[in-house]
Amino acid sequence: VRAACPAEPLVEQIEKRNRLRLLLPWLEARVAEGNQDPHLHNAMAKILIDTNRDPENFLKTNAFYDSKIVGKYCEDRDPHLAYTAYKRAWGSCDEQLVDVTNRNGLFRLQARYLVERQSPDLWGLVLNPENQYRRNVIDQVVSTALPESTNADEVSATVKAFISADLPNELIELLEKIVLHNSDFSKNRNLQNLLVLTAIKADKDRVMDYINRLDNYDGPEIAKIALGDPYGLYEEAFIIYKKCGQNAEAMDVLLENISSLERAQEFAARINDKTVWYKLGKAQLENGSVPEAVDSYLKAEDATDYLEVIQ
Repeated sequence: VRAACPAEPLVEQIEKRNRLRLLLPWLEARVAEGNQDPHLHNAMAKILIDTNRDPENFLKTNAFYDSKIVGKYCEDRDPHLAYTAYKRAWGSCDEQLVDVTNRNGLFRLQARYLVERQSPDLWGLVLNPENQYRRNVIDQVVSTALPESTNADEVSATVKAFISADLPNELIELLEKIVLHNSDFSKNRNLQNLLVLTAIKADKDRVMDYINRLDNYDGPEIAKIALGDPYGLYEEAFIIYKKCGQNAEAMDVLLENISSLERAQEFAARINDKTVWYKLGKAQLENGSVPEAVDSYLKAEDATDYLEVIQ
């Protein structure tokens, strides 16, 4: 049988008789000649798979076999090899890859592929509420696939996918893993902002811990959101302003939102800032505490409201 013999009918007839291995020398000779016929390379792949002659390396490096055909051939023999074949197609066998990893519990492999692939459509398929394996995949994305990534585009695509799928609690899990634990993105301002803001909207009990532990978020902007409707996170806003050194705004929260002159007095004494003393004096005066207001105005070195004091 010479090189001129068409590969497809020959391979088809030999495979029907379960004698594919007999073709190996001929197939290897054709490959050595540079023949790129997919049928020839499919046959090579099947022989290497059945004889366990380093099939994974072949599936990763050979550019000419048909991923869909070889992947299907692998499914009942070795689902890991099926995954390798489908992954090599990089998009044209995505549904087959998801199916074989779902059926065989290979969720870590699927999660890694999802992160690397960065496909909104594929993320949409997997994160669909009707996907019975969604939670399994999310767990692997959160625990393994994304924390392993050092690629900013992969992180961004994954975060966007969770936002698009309206999964705020799962997004918090995801962001905690890469922001609160040591990773290449733990200091990323956008991710810190997103973690705090998502918690404000979906899990308020976590906000105080985040704002205390993180130090590279946009504090003033986040504090405004925390103060507003429907959140009303006054204590958290106070801590943010204090942490950012915006003492006047922190005092406003104590006086206008938390409504505690006692805490405002303690804060002013600790900060000893003229603007803060002035705000306290004005609040004390409005509350009828004239002697205390005078003392605060004196510390503020501001006589702007003296007419109100003497009245």
